Amino acid sequence: MKIYTKFLMYITIVVFSVLANNCKKEIVPADIWEYDITIHPDEQYQTIEGFGASLAFYENWLIAHPNKKEIYDAIFSELSLDILRIRNAYDYDDDMIYRVTEFIREAEASTGTPVKVMSTSWGPPAYLKSNNDRMNGGTLKYSITEDKVGFDYSGFASWWEGALNEYNNNQIYPDYLSIQNEPDFAASWESCRFDPVETINSTDTIAGYDKALEAVYKKIETRSSRPLLLGPESVGIGYNTVENYIDNLNTRYLYGIAHHLYHGAYENNPWVSPDFAKVGQLHPGIPHFQTEYGRGDWFTLAGFIYKSLNDENVVAYLYWDLIWDKSGLIGLDFPWDETLWTNSKGYKISKEFYALKQFSAFIHPGWKRIGTTINNDSVKALAFINPEKDCISLVLINRSDKNQYHITIEIDDYTFENTSLYTTSQDKNCVYMDPMGKYDLLLPSHSINTVVMIVKQNNDMR
Repeated sequence: MKIYTKFLMYITIVVFSVLANNCKKEIVPADIWEYDITIHPDEQYQTIEGFGASLAFYENWLIAHPNKKEIYDAIFSELSLDILRIRNAYDYDDDMIYRVTEFIREAEASTGTPVKVMSTSWGPPAYLKSNNDRMNGGTLKYSITEDKVGFDYSGFASWWEGALNEYNNNQIYPDYLSIQNEPDFAASWESCRFDPVETINSTDTIAGYDKALEAVYKKIETRSSRPLLLGPESVGIGYNTVENYIDNLNTRYLYGIAHHLYHGAYENNPWVSPDFAKVGQLHPGIPHFQTEYGRGDWFTLAGFIYKSLNDENVVAYLYWDLIWDKSGLIGLDFPWDETLWTNSKGYKISKEFYALKQFSAFIHPGWKRIGTTINNDSVKALAFINPEKDCISLVLINRSDKNQYHITIEIDDYTFENTSLYTTSQDKNCVYMDPMGKYDLLLPSHSINTVVMIVKQNNDMR
């Protein structure tokens, strides 16, 4: 069961801070600055579709791990992930379908509800590649006749249809589909290049993303369980990359605009990046998705999530590596030899896990982002309301590395009734803390908290 169902009548306030004490407002030390924040439920923005991460590569490490049940409970129940991004390895890794089947089964066992699935191609099989290699870039296989280049878009679309058939035959029905991970990057691992439109000149012969997307869309459009297409999943949001892809395709084929953050996000200081807002202005009527990023530390992760939700208005934020070899949200030790383990249980939960949890465990699909007002630029605020309008999640991030802030909360036309609090900081990982009071928060510098409040609309006569 997701955490928020335990607090159906609660407001969740996610605050990046650490409580120093339980003192009442009137005895807050003089060196703590005081500010007010007001939440505006009637000022509404995007509807959230979820938080997620990728279970791509090292899948067999998780399958083989002797403590995998604990790991599944952590990533699906505790972290409360809504979207699982997986690798389409159809027709070159016959065991992948069985791994994915286990992941989906364990997700539902841990949470009691199905997890949304996003299937992404890191690259098609070698027989569909121009370099006859799943790795090392290349593009779609092509032929040259009468000075014309013909790319095998039909074969690529048929490969995707075969993948969906295999999923469906195993009772897996992907919610989202991305035809190619990072089409603008020729990686040494599984990859395949697609330019926004075909590039054919004396130095390059590269397939067009626009035509590949159209071919896949038309191939699968009559399926009864057709997934929603996301794209282009470009490397980043800088250099007008997302705009160049989207401006050259038929947007009716896309459900959502998806990208990564490996450029344009300002890895060491996301707060000053203008590219989040710029990309957010691109077809604002189409949902935006951030589908992969994993750089920076636990505190900058809060900044990436904030800028994505607030400036770009994304409906979903996905971390990169859910599990990996000694890294990711959960770092795994080599599962086949316990003598090589560096952790007693063979895995370690990272600090980034808890930073993401401050959002993913308390904000859920169907919630809307709503307005906030705070008179302090060092504290960044996000707020969300659930469909029943009896829960509101407020995210506060104290960016200062030296100042503490005492925050008094008000919500337009709502009354507080009760309060509880959770904290993530340098030395705390989403642990329960006693709050100062119904309306009061203490935000020490550079830190994380979750306050859960019972509220009621003032005009609610139920």
